[in-house]
Amino acid sequence: MTPVASRRTAQPGLVTLVRGDVRELDAVEAAALLAGAARAPVMGCVLPVRPGAGLELVRTLSCAHVGQWESWRDVARRAFADVRAMVISGHTWRAAARAVWPALLRCPLYVQRRPPALPRHVLVAVDSARTQAALAERLGPLAGRGLRVTVAYAAVPAWASTLSAAMGYPAFVEGPERLRFPWPLTPEDATGVCLPTTPLWGIRALAADLRPDLVVLGVHRHRVREPSLAHPTAWLLSRELPTDVLLCPVT
Repeated sequence: MTPVASRRTAQPGLVTLVRGDVRELDAVEAAALLAGAARAPVMGCVLPVRPGAGLELVRTLSCAHVGQWESWRDVARRAFADVRAMVISGHTWRAAARAVWPALLRCPLYVQRRPPALPRHVLVAVDSARTQAALAERLGPLAGRGLRVTVAYAAVPAWASTLSAAMGYPAFVEGPERLRFPWPLTPEDATGVCLPTTPLWGIRALAADLRPDLVVLGVHRHRVREPSLAHPTAWLLSRELPTDVLLCPVT
């Protein structure tokens, strides 16, 4: 097996996460495109899971895009200080999500499912003005490239729907009407959509309707470690949506 180098890059870069599936080559190419937009280097990192049979092939065919390879242990030991974002294929994300999830408290994760290309239409899911500002900042490197942004706010919090159902009341308010967006949009030319439903159902329905290239979701700190319990909306949507998903820590 080719040894994994352990040295730091001069500037924060994008890290493409692999385990040895040849389908990860699309994620490597997507990482190179995103890194070009952000003017950042690309590093490769082998995940701390059972490696696939194609690991050496993936590393060999990635040499045109990946400047260096790092071990997961070394990257984690530095608390992801030199990682601008991680990129992972949708297939690998489903297999290794629990191993990668703790790193989301440190840096964003881009889940690649589309053929490699920079996104042109982005759906951003928000729960507050603060979350909206934080996610808009993450999209900064893609701005100015004809990017179309739709910001979505689900007016019924998930906990309220659960409590309502437990008490025997309808889980959703009546009518498909769209409500007024509760705060100024960021960016200013974005389209705001406010729906009277929960985040999971609202973002799932909008993604199916609008078919964006990328769905952006925020991940807040939580004392519960199990991601499916602490972050059920981000956990489920990142694993089931057919498009690319960007998970971003929001402090």
